[in-house]
Amino acid sequence: MEPRFASALIALLLAAGCASGGDGVNPRDRDASTPPPTFDADVGDMDAGDPPSPCDPPCVGDTVCRAGVCEPVGMDADGDGVDATVDCDDGDPTVGAIADRDCSSACGTGVERCTDGEWSECTAPLTCDCADGSPPRTLDCGMCGTQRQVCADGAWVDDGACMGEGPCSPGDVDMGATCGMCGREERRCNADCSWGAWSCVAEGVCAAGETDTETRTCATSCGGTETRSRTCNGSCGWGAFSAWSGCPSCGPVCGDGTCEGGETCSACADCRADHLGSGDGGDSCAGVPENQWRCVTRSDGFRVSQVCRSGAWVNFNLTPRDCNACVCTYSLACCQAGSTTPGC
Repeated sequence: MEPRFASALIALLLAAGCASGGDGVNPRDRDASTPPPTFDADVGDMDAGDPPSPCDPPCVGDTVCRAGVCEPVGMDADGDGVDATVDCDDGDPTVGAIADRDCSSACGTGVERCTDGEWSECTAPLTCDCADGSPPRTLDCGMCGTQRQVCADGAWVDDGACMGEGPCSPGDVDMGATCGMCGREERRCNADCSWGAWSCVAEGVCAAGETDTETRTCATSCGGTETRSRTCNGSCGWGAFSAWSGCPSCGPVCGDGTCEGGETCSACADCRADHLGSGDGGDSCAGVPENQWRCVTRSDGFRVSQVCRSGAWVNFNLTPRDCNACVCTYSLACCQAGSTTPGC
């Protein structure tokens, strides 16, 4: 055996004998089927776990640089059955052509993977929002709650759930039961994520089924009023008004207790005063000018002519000659039928 290879074997055996504890390298499943490590006296010198280093002078011919030493192609220093050219650590029989080991950066931890004898770059993050060991921070979250975060591998991550939340988010609207005139109960979420008081909103203008009536004065000679009405619908809005009920009109007999169509005695106290009383003598004629005349049917069925004197209707004659003509002012029509007395 050449002196150079003998010295390398001695160094390798010394290094293997002194190794203890874990080195952070995890052998991968592909190496699990390789035979137990054996040591070849003809191997070169290399230290387990050392990263590859360039050989000086450069290797030539059928040699490759491993741990700063030029080794022949096909060499297997750790005896794990994996050629040195594809063995990530030919000084460690537990590491072959595939393996992974822990690594780290300023932003966190990661893994380096060995593939066909080459270690990949560390997966630890190169940029980070925080540094491991930074004190926790608290952010706003959810509905006025707080979220605790811790730094892990250079990034802020939630530590538990959002705490102290309210029942709603500011601006939320909650609708309740119907109220008022077809309205709806409503409450809004305050800035502190608490519900405000209920209020009745969007009400109509009337209660369903309610009736509204309007009255106006008639312009006819008999006076009087007319009406119209409208009803509140199921949506609490007013329906259309009905037609006006119509005004009374003076009839041809001014003094029979009703104003009838065609009546023309616009100055007739009987019509203007709405035929006060029952038609019996002594009924009040308050508001009727003194000495105004009328002819009416009494409560006993007889027709009688009357004159307004001192606030009361005074009977003049039963069965006047022409009751229809005994209106407003005195005339023979107010006299009793068949009477020949002057002035009745």
